[in-house]
Amino acid sequence: MKKSLSGVLFIVGLLPLLWGCPYEAKVPLGEGSKAPFDAALVGEWKNTEQGESFTMTIQQFNEHEFLISGAEIKKGTCECEAMRAFVTMVNDERFLNVQEIKGQSEVRGWWIAKYIISGDTLTAWVVEDKLFTEPLTSSRALYRFIKKNLHNKELYGDASPMVLQRIAK
Repeated sequence: MKKSLSGVLFIVGLLPLLWGCPYEAKVPLGEGSKAPFDAALVGEWKNTEQGESFTMTIQQFNEHEFLISGAEIKKGTCECEAMRAFVTMVNDERFLNVQEIKGQSEVRGWWIAKYIISGDTLTAWVVEDKLFTEPLTSSRALYRFIKKNLHNKELYGDASPMVLQRIAK
């Protein structure tokens, strides 16, 4: 895994999924400039796993995108990250396209996470690389692949979803 991969998963709040192998797409699942804005994502979120101290803040960046920032306390030091994200709908399912804000945008990959918000609980599953046999180089091809495998549990690997609780709007 690349060094930035841990940062991406960290910021999305998916630390328990690090033992899996998330799919790093060369392109997002959809087009950011046409993405629907899901206001329910905006707020401060905290993980519900015991033994970890993790919070992330999701803010509106523009009419289609979010700015996600997060902090984790590890051995007395604070690790902070920043990401950009936007939503893509596949049928009735919501997916978050996430890209770390670091380095040149042309070389940064995209991580895709399916999510559901129920009340003040955010549950997310990372798309893993298990089903991908070759890199998909267009958003259209990636979208078709995700749509075809939407209900295939192997799309998300064997790990449990990450569950976050809203602590502030």
